[in-house]
Amino acid sequence: MRAVKPIPPKDKISTEDPELAERFNRVLEEAVEAMEGSGIRYAFIGGVASGSLGRPRSTHDIDLFVMPEDAELSLRALGRKGFRTERTDPAWLYKGFKDGILVDVIFKSKGDIYLDSEMYQRMTSAEFHGKRLRFVAPEDLLIIKAVAHSELTPSHWHDAIALLTHARIDWDYLIRRARRAPRRILSLLLYAQSNDIGVPNWVIHALFEGIFGNTAEGAGERAAKEPSVQPPAARPQIYSAPRAAEEKITPEWCRVAVREPTPGGMSYHARDEYGVGHLHERLAEDPRTNELDIQIEQSGNTIILRGEVNAPERRKAVEQVAREYFPNTVIINEVRVLELKEPPESEPL
Repeated sequence: MRAVKPIPPKDKISTEDPELAERFNRVLEEAVEAMEGSGIRYAFIGGVASGSLGRPRSTHDIDLFVMPEDAELSLRALGRKGFRTERTDPAWLYKGFKDGILVDVIFKSKGDIYLDSEMYQRMTSAEFHGKRLRFVAPEDLLIIKAVAHSELTPSHWHDAIALLTHARIDWDYLIRRARRAPRRILSLLLYAQSNDIGVPNWVIHALFEGIFGNTAEGAGERAAKEPSVQPPAARPQIYSAPRAAEEKITPEWCRVAVREPTPGGMSYHARDEYGVGHLHERLAEDPRTNELDIQIEQSGNTIILRGEVNAPERRKAVEQVAREYFPNTVIINEVRVLELKEPPESEPL
């Protein structure tokens, strides 16, 4: 694990209530003891991680990120430490409660992001309230935050921006891990540049080229030929931009696949970022949906839709728009209807 320069105590997450701060730190320490004592692979995300690696901010809950196979073990470990536990949502979230402090055990973040082996190996450590804790790497936390951002949780976006400002970013690793949400990460980095935050231009170019292909040349000609797309063989296969004396190459996941006409409509090869990107635009602009945060995953001839909407009718409309755009593709609709409740105590991920 790489070390992060500790944040001075005066700059750490704080609260105006000393009793709450003492209780929070005590429960935090007991949660760490539970996880360490059981040999569970875990890392902190959420407000504790954002405050330690990015901007100082208050938080009233503790977010543990674990591998799905360790979720049940984590709950048992907390139970042995006297936490009251619940299996809140078997798809992604369990909870533990002690002395009025909430511990979220998260095993799938929004956008189907998991604590995988590469993320675990890249963990970092830093001090929080005098304790040395393990966190996901700042690049992974940035992606988690950028993907989790929504109209209801704008703090995630600002947490991600703060990581760009305060943490030391491995740009090559960020580009590689951005395959889970390349457009969201590209938009975040462009926004950061608009605020004069130091994001290298070559990173922007690499993500843009990976998503949209070589659009700098012949853009008008291609636009006139839509929906046809030049096959990759007819244009450069990689993006290469100078950075000092070295060159950076767009990773394999960024390559745009071929889209071909068929008798019943358009057929998309696997990894067709172009077609999926246009479906994102359709879902955002179509008055039946106007949904910005639907996740789209393509596997062969199957499209999987995920996310949350506020009404059953909107869920049906999302599927209908997808079927209209991908008429010859199997559509699996895993979009959930959001139940409107009182705001939760913990920040959702």
